[in-house]
Amino acid sequence: TPPTRPSSHLSSGINAEYGERHLAVGGDSGVVNIYNREDLSTSKATPLRAVMNLTTGINNLTFNSTGELLAISSKKVKQALRLINLHSLHCAPNWPTGKTPLSYVNSVNFSPNSGYVGIGTSKGTALLYRLNHYKSF
Repeated sequence: TPPTRPSSHLSSGINAEYGERHLAVGGDSGVVNIYNREDLSTSKATPLRAVMNLTTGINNLTFNSTGELLAISSKKVKQALRLINLHSLHCAPNWPTGKTPLSYVNSVNFSPNSGYVGIGTSKGTALLYRLNHYKSF
């Protein structure tokens, strides 16, 4: 069994992150493959979903504490952040918007109970957004 949280930065331009039920792997093309961890023991594991909403290399993959959300980002272009609902395996359609002041995203993380998502930008700012679906912070 792999460790719960291995290094997110592997060689050859691939990033990987383990969640409770999923493995997310993103590469230089911007595609993020999401796998069911139970399927990884087979030699023919196929992704549950290939997320193709970003077009430049993935530098950040972060699961929230409940394993319901996955944040993916690329620091190579502005506004390159998506939140993926792991129940539906779809990106949030209404956020971020063109008016969200993300700039270039360097880092993303969730608060312990997922009530907030914090985003570090290339401007040296830390943005904090409330996720109203989660009651506790």
